[in-house]
Amino acid sequence: MSKYKKTCIAAVSVFLCLCLTAASVIWIKRDKKNPPAKTQGNNISDTENISSNTTESTKESETESVSETETTTKPTTTAKPTTTTKPSTTAKPTTTKPTAPTEPYKPAEGYTLSHEIAGSVPKNDAVTGSWFDDAVFVGDSVSLKLSYYEASVDRLGKAQFLVAGSLSATNALWDVDRKNAVHPTYKGKKQKVEDSIAQMSVKKVYIMLGMNDINAVGINGSVKNFEKLCNNILEKSPNVQIYVQSVTPMASSSNVASSKEGRLNNKSIYEYNKKLCALAQQRGWYFINVAEVMFDDNGYLKNEYCSDLNSMGIHFTNSGCKAWIDYLLTHTP
Repeated sequence: MSKYKKTCIAAVSVFLCLCLTAASVIWIKRDKKNPPAKTQGNNISDTENISSNTTESTKESETESVSETETTTKPTTTAKPTTTTKPSTTAKPTTTKPTAPTEPYKPAEGYTLSHEIAGSVPKNDAVTGSWFDDAVFVGDSVSLKLSYYEASVDRLGKAQFLVAGSLSATNALWDVDRKNAVHPTYKGKKQKVEDSIAQMSVKKVYIMLGMNDINAVGINGSVKNFEKLCNNILEKSPNVQIYVQSVTPMASSSNVASSKEGRLNNKSIYEYNKKLCALAQQRGWYFINVAEVMFDDNGYLKNEYCSDLNSMGIHFTNSGCKAWIDYLLTHTP
């Protein structure tokens, strides 16, 4: 090998050694400046993952937070008025629709001034109970109470009773076998009033009917049917004398009284009684105005005489029946 070649090789070797030495120094300085971290592993990748997860988690948390806030603050469909706040269709006709006002029940005109009816039998000296030995009383549930009371006090002699609840001059004209017939019984047999009277040895017929007629057929219809019934009685028992008793008044608390014109109330009863009195005068019968001793100062049935103040307000107590009998004993022709 020539001396020139050897010199070049040596120069190259020296240069390479210097390059390696310089590279080592640079690498060592770099490692000292950035020492490896044992706990971090792939540091950049993990950090990016954590940062990314944290950011996404934060975003999800914020999104949930906003969503919850919107749910609580923003009206939802369930927050709209429901059936509890919005009137229902069924509530209109039943609970919210006002009913027609009811007019107050007022006493009959004229009662507070005078209870008398011209043409009725005047007051006389009291007779004894034997005066009623040949009498029969015809009536509805009001007279039925009188029959019970009389059975316990025996003040009307041997008087008999043909009475039944809901009896009226109208349904007394019905056939006995008709549905809902309420004819009174005599000796255990239900039959028409005129047929029962014809089988009795009576000369006096006291009739009080009309309370159950006025609502059904009106005042004029009631009077007409009353006359028909009396005609039927006289047809089969021509020798009896008719005693027309006035219909008695109603209590102020009556729940069957009506304020409508011509319906059952004290005013219509008063008008009915006046027409009955006129009929009695026309036909030669006697009109006994029992009602005139039953009124209070306001034109109602006296409370102490009424046994059903809180309901129908038409039936009598024992005190009322006593006043009734007292009146009959002192009002004979």
